[in-house]
Amino acid sequence: MPTRVEFLSPTKGRLDKIVADYLQQQGYAITRSGLKSQDIPITVNNRKEKLSHEVQVGDVITVEIPDPKPLELEPQPVAFSVVYQDEHIAVINKPYGVVVHPSKGHEEGTLVHGLLYHLGDHLSSVGGKERPGIVHRLDKDTTGLLIVALTDRAHHRLVEDFKNHRIHKIYQAIVKGHPPASGTIDAPIGRCNTNRKKMAVVSTGKPALSEYRVLEYLKNHALVEVRIYTGRTHQIRVHMAHIGHPIAGDPLYSRHANQYHLPGIALCAKELSFAHPITGEKLHFVIELPQEMLLLKEKLSQ
Repeated sequence: MPTRVEFLSPTKGRLDKIVADYLQQQGYAITRSGLKSQDIPITVNNRKEKLSHEVQVGDVITVEIPDPKPLELEPQPVAFSVVYQDEHIAVINKPYGVVVHPSKGHEEGTLVHGLLYHLGDHLSSVGGKERPGIVHRLDKDTTGLLIVALTDRAHHRLVEDFKNHRIHKIYQAIVKGHPPASGTIDAPIGRCNTNRKKMAVVSTGKPALSEYRVLEYLKNHALVEVRIYTGRTHQIRVHMAHIGHPIAGDPLYSRHANQYHLPGIALCAKELSFAHPITGEKLHFVIELPQEMLLLKEKLSQ
């Protein structure tokens, strides 16, 4: 059954823009082009209108969102390494370029496909068929440590631990410029008003807290360690750009991304500390920076 969404237009403007903006604010991954390509039924004041129709403030807009087509996931070999595994959890090192779970435009070759290939049925079912075992994410262009739930019991506990900030994550990044030796960034993050693909520091955003310290000053750059206390989308990328020190290679938040020739961005989820969701054992994992970041650091040290 399609999902019926009805709302009053908050402003004047093109129908497709107003509908796409509203749906994205409500958590639907539907763009203006998606409204057209999927031929989603839309009415204004109970009349079907073209997407170019000029909407007035207070017009009643009704959208019939079709149910997403279920994905049939086939196991596929995907590059990642297992750092730790037991009956209930696995800790993996995700490389650059790998999307964590299937989404529009990424129907194959995701980490989930690889987990199904390597672990078969030994994944929790809590995330459904599209996200088995997935408790948290890393961006496609970020590398590093991820926890995967192998049992439902572990999955539920890990979700609670993330929600209550009991899982500690430390990242390392190479950033542009020379920031102060250490700092705290307490700035709310929400969807960017001018570019829906980006996040930004906005007054209406959700609270976001990051701390950083400089590990080494490089040529016009710095290697920094960042600890995050909230898990907002693109949090480190947004916060570092906000203080004027974007991450090297970041195509969204830096004007000089192409100069680094990286396969992703210079950001690695390097450390994870948490209590085992079943046994309570204290676990701590640390990985080396990826070769690409080490090479960049060496180049900038000369």
